[in-house]
Amino acid sequence: MSTKDKKSSSYMDSFRFTQRLLIIFIFLIAPAGAASFEALNNSCINCHKSLSPFTDEQLRFNDIRLNHTERNITCSLECHEDIIRKKASDNFQQWSDSGHSSYSVTCDACHGGNPDLNTIEGAHSTMKNMSSPESPIYFKNIPETCGKCHATELDHFKNTMHYQRLRAESRAPSCVNCHQPHSFKVLEASEITPLCSVCHNAKDQVSTANVPKDAKFGLEKADELKEEIRKARDSISDAKAKGKDIVSSQNDLDKALAIMKDVPSLWHSFNLKDFDRQVQVGIDSAKKAQGKLVETEPTAPSVPGAGIILVLGIFAVLYLIRKR
Repeated sequence: MSTKDKKSSSYMDSFRFTQRLLIIFIFLIAPAGAASFEALNNSCINCHKSLSPFTDEQLRFNDIRLNHTERNITCSLECHEDIIRKKASDNFQQWSDSGHSSYSVTCDACHGGNPDLNTIEGAHSTMKNMSSPESPIYFKNIPETCGKCHATELDHFKNTMHYQRLRAESRAPSCVNCHQPHSFKVLEASEITPLCSVCHNAKDQVSTANVPKDAKFGLEKADELKEEIRKARDSISDAKAKGKDIVSSQNDLDKALAIMKDVPSLWHSFNLKDFDRQVQVGIDSAKKAQGKLVETEPTAPSVPGAGIILVLGIFAVLYLIRKR
């Protein structure tokens, strides 16, 4: 077989292999990704996954891009895509990337409606406009709506000034102020300061202007607790593999884990001093678990008068040299 034929044969083998992989992906792997949505048999999902309330906005920016291109005007596709991404973020896409999607918490859990009916009229028949006090997503009702699943967090939140003002004055933050609707993200420490500063600032003097800084510090400590727990787990795992006694260290780690489990509900009390105190107990417990497993290097036993013996030894050597 000529070199050319060998190359051609090798190319065909590679093509067939790639073709087989593509067939496997299409028939086995790709359907699995969509199965989580399809298996729900939920009219909310079946309908809204194909809809976007921002289609007109997307078309408008696309027209601008085409117009620029036809007139030979330099146009950054990345720029327009970024604008579309920011202004035309689809509610379904946000939900599908959220933790709610992972647990099959669908639209009806918050908005109401009947997900078993496939017509717009039927599915939406029991829904109320969000401006109606009867709607589950009316701003005053949002804590109770979220509390249907997040009961512990709601119990803690009800004891806060945020909740009291929300009920009495209608101008306090609720769940969706921190956890954006549809994405339901959990805020990082770096994101909390500008959010709290909307009300807690030197100008408005709501509570104290130190709140944003204290909140950021509290979330940073929660991150520290996670890291110390990870270190403690690694230390215990290594010690167990070496046959060491890990009972006491495991007890300390369990205490830290219990506090870590309570961090979300503790946070929703918005008692930052108590939050800081309890998280610190968890950090100390995790560090204690690690400390008990630290190996100490054996040290040579100390010999009394070792310095004197060394000096006498030197003199003895010098004496023997001179004597020779």
